[in-house]
Amino acid sequence: MLPYINIFGFDLPTYGLIIFIGIVIGTIIAVFHFSKFNNIKKEDVLYAILYGVIGLGIGAKLLYILTNIPFLIENYNNLDLWETLVQMFKGGFVFYGGLLGGILGVFIYSKQFKIPFKSLILTLVPIIPLVHAIGRIGCLCAGCCYGMEYDGFGAIVFHNSFLAPNNVPLFPMQIVEAICNLIIFVLLLATYKKFLGTYKTLGLYLISYGIVRFILEFFRGDLIRGIYFSLSTSQWISIVLFIVGIGIFIYEHRKKVGQE
Repeated sequence: MLPYINIFGFDLPTYGLIIFIGIVIGTIIAVFHFSKFNNIKKEDVLYAILYGVIGLGIGAKLLYILTNIPFLIENYNNLDLWETLVQMFKGGFVFYGGLLGGILGVFIYSKQFKIPFKSLILTLVPIIPLVHAIGRIGCLCAGCCYGMEYDGFGAIVFHNSFLAPNNVPLFPMQIVEAICNLIIFVLLLATYKKFLGTYKTLGLYLISYGIVRFILEFFRGDLIRGIYFSLSTSQWISIVLFIVGIGIFIYEHRKKVGQE
């Protein structure tokens, strides 16, 4: 759609720019709104996000590489291995890798500076779907994370994409997932005070996004992301995170019962 945007004579990747904008918006909301519910200093929230962003980048790239290993093995004799690896490092990220890496980054910050991890993660969880929703608009501009061939309502067509098939109607995956993430963000906002002081906000996010991602994976067109027993890598991770989310609710319920 719009892989680059020209600013003051410089062509900047639209994907990266929109991701940056999303992170800035999410950071502002976390620092000036959610931090006050968890008695966390604003500077700690900011620095924890920086750690999380570093973990996000590493985790998203690492999982992207891992999910492409089967393709590399299968096509080893037909590829310029070095050039392929260079291209993989230049672009390509997997959200779940970024999510896990980001959480690990926040955990490392909490241990290094002795800040309660629970308070930090509960401050940051609500902004994840918002940042993700904005990021999917970046995906739309770049043409990545595209949907399967689809000629129905809302179909989108790329004409000059380096990633998505050109001149072919596709399912509007990026738009649909952005909308779903916004709905999850609103859901977390609506229940935040009710779940305050527990891990239920995290559990609700893992359950809701796990369901959304599992279903939407069936409509993805870029299937070179690992397929195991007819399910993609992201679908298997969705199942695991869904189970973890359910486990969190069970844990919090039992803890509440034990305190009564």
